[in-house]
Parts: sequence; C-alpha cells; structure tokens
Amino acid sequence: MIKKGVKPLSEKQIKKLSRFFIHYKNDNCLTIQQIANKLGIDRTTVGKRFRTMFGEEYIKILQAKAKSLRKKLISKHRLKISLALKGKAKPPRTLQHRLNLSKAMSKTYIERFGEKKAKAIKEKIGNSHRGKKRAFKNKELWKRNLSNSLKGREVWNKGKKGLLEAWNKKDLPSEKIVDMYLNQNLSSSKIALKFNVSKYPVLRILKERNVRLKTNSDFTKGKTYEEIYGEDIAKKMKKNLSKALKGRSGKTWAHKIKAGLNRYYENCRLNNIKIIRQRKPFTPEQRLKRSIAQRKYLKEHPEELERLKKMQYPGGISKVEQRMLNFLKKNFKENEDFYFDKQDCTGKTFYRPDFQFLKKGIIIEVDGYYTHFTEEGYKKDRIREHHLEKAGWKIYRFNFYDIDRNYKFEKVKIKIMSILGD
Repeated sequence: MIKKGVKPLSEKQIKKLSRFFIHYKNDNCLTIQQIANKLGIDRTTVGKRFRTMFGEEYIKILQAKAKSLRKKLISKHRLKISLALKGKAKPPRTLQHRLNLSKAMSKTYIERFGEKKAKAIKEKIGNSHRGKKRAFKNKELWKRNLSNSLKGREVWNKGKKGLLEAWNKKDLPSEKIVDMYLNQNLSSSKIALKFNVSKYPVLRILKERNVRLKTNSDFTKGKTYEEIYGEDIAKKMKKNLSKALKGRSGKTWAHKIKAGLNRYYENCRLNNIKIIRQRKPFTPEQRLKRSIAQRKYLKEHPEELERLKKMQYPGGISKVEQRMLNFLKKNFKENEDFYFDKQDCTGKTFYRPDFQFLKKGIIIEVDGYYTHFTEEGYKKDRIREHHLEKAGWKIYRFNFYDIDRNYKFEKVKIKIMSILGD
C-alpha cells in the first residue's frame, strides 16, 4: 500500500532507490538531495520512500549522518565566515549593546533584584567570563566603532562624557541623502552602508524632510529578476520555482470561485425570475416580480409563515449578537439608525448582514465561534465581503471573543463609537 503524501514511482525508479540506499548506508558523504538530483525527483519523496521501504533502519542511519554532518557544517561555516571577514573592519555596534556591557547595568540589577541577588548575579557573570579575553581592550577602536554606530542619531543623554563625545563626533549630509534616495533610487539600507551607519538615522533624516518613504514595490516595479537579484541568483530562483510548480495548474481557488459565481448568476433562478448578474439596483418591475414570487411561496407553505411570525428575527440570534444588539439599542434607534439581520438595504445583493448603518454606509459583522474560522467559512466570508464592498458598504468584523470577553468588549464599544462618529 502506498501511504498518503508519497508520490507514485515507476518500477525502474523503485529498483534504483533500493540500490542507492545501499550506497547511502555505506557512504557518509552521500545525501538524499544528491540521490534526488540523480533520479530527477523531489528530496521529500526520496525520504518518504526510504521510510516506507526500510523503516527504522533508515531512521537510525539518518540520525547518525545528521550528527556527523552537523559537526562538519559548523566547522566549514566558521571557516567561511572567518575568510569572508578577513581584513574587514568590525561592524558598528548599537547603543543598547554598549549600555548592556557598561557598569551602569549593575544598578538596574540592584533596582530589580536587591543588593544580595545583584551581587550573586555579578559573581556568576564574573566566573563565567574567567579566563576569557576582555572585550574593548583597544579603547580607540571602541570609540571609533561607537561613533560609527551612533552617527546621525538623536540619543538620550545618560551623562557619560565619553558617550557624549562619540554621539556628537560625526554629522550626516542630509541634502545628499535625500538626493540619493529620490534621484539615484537607492534604498535607506544602501545609503546607510555608504556612510557606515545603521538605516535608522537615514530614515529619521528623510522623515524630517517630509520625504515619502518608498516600499519594496517602488524599487522592484517593472524590473526583472535579473535586474533585481543578478543573473546567478535569478537562475536559481526560477529553477526552484519551476520545481515547486511542476504538475500544478496555474489557476488558484480564487479562479474556481469566480467561475462558480459566474455560473450561479447566469443559471440560478428563483421561481422563474433570473438573478441579476451585475448586482445593479432592482427596478420597480423586478421588485414587484420578487414580491409576487415570495407571496406565492408563503401561500403554498403556510407553516413557514407561522414560523416566521413567532421569531423576532428570521435568521435567529446568537448570544454575542444579542449582546451587540443591546449595546447598539442604547445608543441608536433600530430600524431608523441601523437595521439588524435584514437583507441588504441597498437592494444590490442578497446577503443579510448583522448590523447595517444605511446612512453611514457601514456594516458591522459579528463572527460566530466556529463556522467563520474554517477554511470553507473563510472563503465564503471573502466572497460575501467582495460583493458587499462592491455595493458600496464598508465592513468592520468582530469575532466571538471580542464580544464575549468583558474587557475586550469595552474596547469594541469605544471603537464602534469612534467609527460611527457619535
């Protein structure tokens, strides 16, 4: 039996896999990724197949390999970093990092824990650093790094003379930065790299000059992968995307929903009255036809009419809806300022929103405990919101917990009053 999640393979591929497992068992350098590349399949399918075919034997080999590879990777990674950073200046350190290392930190420990506990912590730190090299032995290098990290920043004065000198040591050319950002199309992080500072003082200068901050789309719009990332990285990205999307259709669930809705509006009929596809306002003739059809239905089904008479609200009312209704009734008039559980008052859709404020064009929706949080419920809500927004409504949603919990409901009340502007 093939397990769920395991892709079907041909007999030749299965035979090759069993041979590769023997090599994988004996050769410590051979990885699952290499096997997958040779066979032209995913790494996950190879792993799942090995697990189904060889079981615990494969898991033990995998664990043993992981330990040996981890050690090799750590040593290789460290060597790579050391070679890359060789001859380069140390990166600028932040103010918070310097303050954490300073003696002033012991005062905060005394304030937080008291003298006894602070001393114990100090001793523990002293013992842990025993035998290690002291940081910042070179004071000139420390000052230079600190001045670069604080360059152009507005920093709270802690009263330390050395720090004050470092803060006021260098100034940034604000006009040049604005020109680089607007005309040369450089990002804040790239400008910061040129001046050897962090991006935050650059952003502060731009905000002070009332420059609109750019988003990622402003830099990448109209550009190809090659222009943004370079040819080598772009090739790798495209290769990975093609692998990930192999065998998939280009259409998402949104396309399927759209097609289904189009079919619904074209074919669906209510007592031989065609539903309007474009969601235009009903004409007097259409309203008359609908009302005749509804009366006819109620005459044929008198039990439905009796049921509706007994109910205050045709759709029924939940605990959280009742709580929201009570709050709104205290501040607004029902059926004048707002409508509860009624079909769209504009007549543009068939939906029944929870609370409609027709004059303000606002809908307040109260989501139940379970149905709205499922995948199906989420999709239905998205479709519903799309059509209501198209009809000219602005929608505000509150979930079950926002109304059920007293402390949260108080915040919701304030928000609703600010939205409605009363």
